[in-house]
Amino acid sequence: MEITAIKKPVFEIDVPTIGKISCRTCSLREHKQVKALRSLRSVLENVTEGDVPQTLKAIEIIWARKYLAAIDSFIRSNADYLSIPTDGKEDSTEECRLKILTMPEKLAADYTGLNFMELSDLDIIDFNLIVADAYKHMIMANKPDAVKYLNGCYAYMHDLFTADQSSAADTITII
Repeated sequence: MEITAIKKPVFEIDVPTIGKISCRTCSLREHKQVKALRSLRSVLENVTEGDVPQTLKAIEIIWARKYLAAIDSFIRSNADYLSIPTDGKEDSTEECRLKILTMPEKLAADYTGLNFMELSDLDIIDFNLIVADAYKHMIMANKPDAVKYLNGCYAYMHDLFTADQSSAADTITII
C-alpha cells in the first residue's frame, strides 16, 4: 500500500560474487525481516565485505547490511520529512529501562487510524514520513514555542544529516 506521492528510490546494491542488484523500497514488515537477517551476521564467523562469501547465507547477510545502509542513508538525506525531529540536546530525564518497542507504530496508528497490520504493509519510506509527521503534530499540539523548537530541530538535523550525505553506502536511483 502506498499513501504518499514521494518518489521511491531503487537501491543498487553491489554484492560480492553476484554484482549489482536493483532493490525496490521494502515494506515495514520486510524491513524488519531484513534487519533480522542482518543480525545473523554475528553468528557467522569470518564474513566480511572483503571476503568472497562461501555460502548463500553469507551473501544474503552482506546484501542485508548494504541494503539497510542504503535505506538509512536515503532517510538521513531526506531527514526534513522522513526523520523524527531532534535538536541534538540531551534529555535530562532518566532513561526508562523498560523500552517501548512499538512507539513508532503507535504514533502512526493514532495519527492515521491504520492498525498495526496495515502499517506493516506500508513501504518503509511512507512509514517514516507518517511517524515523523505524527511526531511533529504531537509537538505542535503540546509544546509551547513549538515552531521555534521545530525550526531549531530543522537546523540541527540539516547540518547533521547533510554532512554525511556524501558517504552513501551504494547508488540510489529515484523512479
